[in-house]
Amino acid sequence: MQVPSTQDLLAAWEHGRAAPRPTGRALALLSAACVDMRPDQIARLTIGARDHLLLTLRRKMFGARLAAVTRCPACQANLEMEFDADDIVVAPTGGTEQQERAKGLSLRLDGYDIAFRLPNSLDLLALPGGGSVDESKRHLIERVLQRALHGDREISAAELPRALIDALDQQMSRADPQGEVRLNLNCAECEANWRAPFDIVSYFWSEIDAWAIGVLRDVHRLARAYGWPEGDILALSPMRRQCYLDMLDA
Repeated sequence: MQVPSTQDLLAAWEHGRAAPRPTGRALALLSAACVDMRPDQIARLTIGARDHLLLTLRRKMFGARLAAVTRCPACQANLEMEFDADDIVVAPTGGTEQQERAKGLSLRLDGYDIAFRLPNSLDLLALPGGGSVDESKRHLIERVLQRALHGDREISAAELPRALIDALDQQMSRADPQGEVRLNLNCAECEANWRAPFDIVSYFWSEIDAWAIGVLRDVHRLARAYGWPEGDILALSPMRRQCYLDMLDA
């Protein structure tokens, strides 16, 4: 993995902005950074392996510290929090052995014998939009199901009972914990405790979006002042660009 150049990162940002879903933004960023992997290989990583790479890229670009604001579900007070990226890294999940294991998992429960694999970004992109959580969960199970038997009879995903769908969802979460990170939080106002999901895709993308807008704003100022084309401005190092910007403000 490498930190993309300013030009490549802006291209990834532009591609990600056009993507209809956050998953497309994650793939755009990783395709620019993971030059030793093909885009289809990145898209077939488990969600946890993908998010582990995003955390690594975020650390390389902006450092290990993360800060966020959330709201207490009990008293609605705002809670500011800071934590380190290493605090939410479960374990490296992108190795070949782990990815191969992710393709062949099983669950036996109440007479059902299920073979399945872990979801990847292609599965998330294939989910229909606008559905409920339960509908999305069932559609996802349909994508990852490899075989389902009830006794000696082979059945379809549509025939799986709700309890089995929930059990499959829980087993997928246990098998790929990096894909569903939760933070243990405590409210200083009312002392409520809860677990809040943390989505590295939306968090990192908000930082990339702010960075890209800032770079384009700087390009706009320098182009207006000096008449330089965008490519020449972006070819300057960040330090040299900032020196020219400081001269404009002098």
